Amino acid sequence: MVIIHCVTFSEDEDPTLSSAAKELFKGYFDELKNEHGCDLTFQSFQDELASLPGRFAFDRRGGLWVASVPAGGDGGGNESDGDDDDYDDDVVVVGPGCMMPGGRQLKDRRLVGVVAVKELTPGVGEVKRMFVGKEGRRKGVGGRLLRVLLDYAKSKHYVEIKLDSLERLRSALSLYEKSGFVRCEKYVECPEKDHVCLTLQLASEATG
Repeated sequence: MVIIHCVTFSEDEDPTLSSAAKELFKGYFDELKNEHGCDLTFQSFQDELASLPGRFAFDRRGGLWVASVPAGGDGGGNESDGDDDDYDDDVVVVGPGCMMPGGRQLKDRRLVGVVAVKELTPGVGEVKRMFVGKEGRRKGVGGRLLRVLLDYAKSKHYVEIKLDSLERLRSALSLYEKSGFVRCEKYVECPEKDHVCLTLQLASEATG
């Protein structure tokens, strides 16, 4: 079972969650830099990391989630593109301060993925820091994280969700496109030549 945990960085939250979120953010930064040649220093990434949750706070219409899987599961492979799924159960979301189903404990699970959203302008959100560590890939974790984010965005009556990525990140782009995102005009600056922007309209779901 994949469990998606809301992360608030509050004092009454299990510190394992906030620590995992920070480590996964670091993993995202390091992999982009070391394996894909993209340095996020221009985005003031270290300041963002030090001030978490920042604009990803739930009380600022943002959101931050980490995904956990059973500690005994095996991993490997490439970043999930939404096709491969080793977990039969539907996504389970654990809200702030809530217990995991079936008496499960964090000590018996691996925290393997993260995603966040922030509000760009009124009614428009942006997906940030989508990352699944190598040990959790090709398990459908990325797809579940994105689904939870989009469900949350609809509940907050966002009408559009944007994101930016790189053409070289083919697995990530495949996941976004299979989730309904389409290419759009660039809304943010990036020095990388293969920089792309995508958008997903949520108006019909949010108001229907």
